[in-house]
Amino acid sequence: MKKILFICTLLFAVSSCNFTEPEVSGYSNFKFGKLEGKTLNVSFDATVNNENRYGFKVKTGMLTVSVNNLEIGVIDLDKKIRIRKKSENVYTVPLQLSLSDGALFRIPKLLNAGKFELRLDGNVRGSIWGFGKNFEVHETRNLSTGDIKFDGLLEGIMKSANRN
Repeated sequence: MKKILFICTLLFAVSSCNFTEPEVSGYSNFKFGKLEGKTLNVSFDATVNNENRYGFKVKTGMLTVSVNNLEIGVIDLDKKIRIRKKSENVYTVPLQLSLSDGALFRIPKLLNAGKFELRLDGNVRGSIWGFGKNFEVHETRNLSTGDIKFDGLLEGIMKSANRN
């Protein structure tokens, strides 16, 4: 009986907490790493302002990526990111991008573009004190070539082309 009372009290306490959605005020330092097969390592920095009295974790996610209306692939967020309470910090977000069929032929076309419209669609899972929730993501950001670093990307494309 004590366990049931404790669980009910805990659930009431957690459900009565107000959660203010954190504000992502900026993205920077986009990096495209090495291309291995159809997997591309990508990372970027996100400035997150969390006004809540508690931190939370971003656990997993799957997002479809389009750049300039060309589908590139699917992002798999597989590393947990801890967002600190009552703070504004910059977090580095490492991702694995699984390229869609024909994406290797679209990437050189994108390398010549001066501006990029990045679109992300999908779901991300977060948790607070062990209680998880899925969030839908529909985000569009405009970037310029100065915002993006192509570390090792061209080498990986050339290796993939030589294998075929």
